[in-house]
Amino acid sequence: MAKILGIDVGGTKVASGIVTDGLNVENLEINKTSQVDLVGQLQDIIRDKGSFDAIGLAMPGPVLADGTVMRLPNVPQFQKSNIKQILENQFHIPVAVMNDAKAFALAESIVGQGKGHNVVAAAVLGTGIGVGIVINKQIYFGKDGVAGELEHVQLLDGMLFREHRHAAGPFVKAIDAKKYLKTLLDMIVLSFNPDIIVLSGGWSTLPGMEEMANELTKGAGNYESQTPVKISELMYPSLIGAALMAEQGLPAGRQA
Repeated sequence: MAKILGIDVGGTKVASGIVTDGLNVENLEINKTSQVDLVGQLQDIIRDKGSFDAIGLAMPGPVLADGTVMRLPNVPQFQKSNIKQILENQFHIPVAVMNDAKAFALAESIVGQGKGHNVVAAAVLGTGIGVGIVINKQIYFGKDGVAGELEHVQLLDGMLFREHRHAAGPFVKAIDAKKYLKTLLDMIVLSFNPDIIVLSGGWSTLPGMEEMANELTKGAGNYESQTPVKISELMYPSLIGAALMAEQGLPAGRQA
């Protein structure tokens, strides 16, 4: 594997590290997410990491196919920018930019709970809710790159799914999240019918969450089949997934 700088941007922290052979993460660094100049922060991180062959960047919001980050709901001052173009013009190496849930799904499909499955769905249950779909080890982006942005679905009362979830406040017990998780799992199962769903993020680890999630996928949409749900066991899966995506874009000769 080439040396890839993986960066996972979250609403509160940025994780960065060099991903090498065996998907080991070296020189790992965690920083508080800049709310005033995120692009400048990313540029500083890249300068400080030394030499590498490509950059994989996972972002917590909708990312178009050309690398344009539309908005970051949890970094409200961020302005729509083509991050791929900005970073490639400055550092002159390939840059892959994707939604963090898509990067997470790719990592799970290759080295995580989804290994051995053809269709893997992964959901990040954190400050926001993100969903990524991987089919035959390839991220499903959709026409514009926004496939899986299910938290932005407008429900019948006119509110977005994410607005309902935020109005509920923090979840203390798994049962507190039940109706929100049920809605999300039904959307995933009935939209993509995956072989497995993998969960990560703050409220995915509440006691009893995995058991409850598996109960909720029984008979989704009144169908009898069940999609198994697992909790991620990977450390920094979005960082690793972004690096894997960046490596896929390298010429074959550089993927040593």
